[in-house]
Amino acid sequence: MATVKYKFGKHLTIILKEMCSRVRIDYNQINFRDNWYLEHVWSKEQEEDFTKWLTEYLFKNTQARKEIMSNSYKNKNTCKQTAKEFIWNYGWKEESFFYTPQDT
Repeated sequence: MATVKYKFGKHLTIILKEMCSRVRIDYNQINFRDNWYLEHVWSKEQEEDFTKWLTEYLFKNTQARKEIMSNSYKNKNTCKQTAKEFIWNYGWKEESFFYTPQDT
C-alpha cells in the first residue's frame, strides 16, 4: 500500500516522529489516514514516558506550544494536560487495554 504524505507543522512532525520511535516504527511508513493511531500498540510504561517527554517538550519550547496548544502560556500543568489530550486522541493503543486473560 502506498504511503500517503501529509504536510504537518514542524513541531507536530517532531512529536509524531518521537511517538513512532517509541514503538520502533518508521514515521515515513505511516499512512496518516483515518484512525492511523489504532494500527500499533504500546505499553502503559511507554505511554507514560511519552507523556513526560511531550510535557517537557511543550514546556521548554514556545514555538511548539504555539503550534500545538490553543493556550500557549508556559505552564507545566497545562502542558501536561495537553500531552494527555494528545495521547487520548492520537496515542497508540495501550496493549493492556486489549489483553483479555484466558479462562483457567
